[in-house]
Amino acid sequence: MPVRTSRDGTETANFSYAEAAALVDGTALCFLRDKANLQRGQTILINGVSGAVGTTAVQLAKHFGATVTGVCSGANTELVRKLGADTVIDYHQTDFTRTGQTYDVIFDVAGKSSFSRCRGALNRPGVYLTTAPSPAILLQMPWTSRFGARKAVVAFTGLRTPGEKRKDLLSIKDLAEASTLVPVIDARYPLPRITDAYRYVDAGHKKGNVVVTLTDPP
Repeated sequence: MPVRTSRDGTETANFSYAEAAALVDGTALCFLRDKANLQRGQTILINGVSGAVGTTAVQLAKHFGATVTGVCSGANTELVRKLGADTVIDYHQTDFTRTGQTYDVIFDVAGKSSFSRCRGALNRPGVYLTTAPSPAILLQMPWTSRFGARKAVVAFTGLRTPGEKRKDLLSIKDLAEASTLVPVIDARYPLPRITDAYRYVDAGHKKGNVVVTLTDPP
């Protein structure tokens, strides 16, 4: 397990297995680094920022030097600010596509929006990223890649080669050891209660990750 190093350079306890499991998904890294090429000084909006991929994405976006706006429910605002978001929008109160604010990157982690709906909130050039491979975006991707000032992008991160996944895991390990990336765990369920874990996730209210353990959590 990786050693956790505080910002003053001192080493603390290793990550638990549950914390390590919550860190190994490279989805956000692939989208922001490889597909968006997110750079220092750019602006990014993350829709669904309080979920598993979103809580990682906000930390990575700050690491890359971007100004981050997160969209989530009002109950999760404090968590998202602690993770580094510069601005937080409560989607129950505000439609981010109608504020007049524009961004270099929109990352729709929740898969609740669309390129067509978000197009007006993108700068020129701008990139719209989504984790939901709908028929619409699969048609929009090749057209916008050639002709559009604003591009629609979806990535199939699970299809990366073992070598690419290993490289990404090592990058995440380095960020975690430097305390640049911290795991967010909402709940832990022992393996016999895995159906309860699925029900909790399907309810759509979790913050960060839900981890299934081989023993009862303490």
